[in-house]
Amino acid sequence: MRREETTFWLSQLIPAELDFGEDAAVADLDDGQQVAVTVGFADVDTGLVAVEGGADVRSELITVARAERGQLTAVLRAAATLLADANGLLPAQPGTMIPHLAEKAGLQGISVAHGLFIPPYLWGGETPRFTEEGRLTVLLQLVMLTDAEYAYAVEEGPGGLQQALGEAGIDLLDWGR
Repeated sequence: MRREETTFWLSQLIPAELDFGEDAAVADLDDGQQVAVTVGFADVDTGLVAVEGGADVRSELITVARAERGQLTAVLRAAATLLADANGLLPAQPGTMIPHLAEKAGLQGISVAHGLFIPPYLWGGETPRFTEEGRLTVLLQLVMLTDAEYAYAVEEGPGGLQQALGEAGIDLLDWGR
């Protein structure tokens, strides 16, 4: 996907006006929430192939939080760099966890430390996708976890963690929790 196509696609998906930078876009949402999304990460092959049709599966990374824009873009850039440097050994897919992501992003003063990729929940259903010949691009959401949440995910799996967080009413958007 060319940059113009990526920016148009993302502009249609995000319910706010995006400020586009070189490799990320950010916007203010309601209730003090910020959203950040990569622009061009879909050029990175993390080794995923669609079961039906065999198309390469790529992603743009997105995160939402009540945090500073710079913090959101820093974790996205750190995650994108880590995935790209893994040369396909670390897939950009739901359930992939990145320990110590906040440290890798150079963040301080927040209590969340680790990253977990999940299907995006902003649209309440289907994961947004862009299909082109031989390639499928989807959005992949990054949520940040505390040490305790990360340990739970390691023990019980990401699905178990998501269920427990939902039952406990944990606010994943609060990076100071």
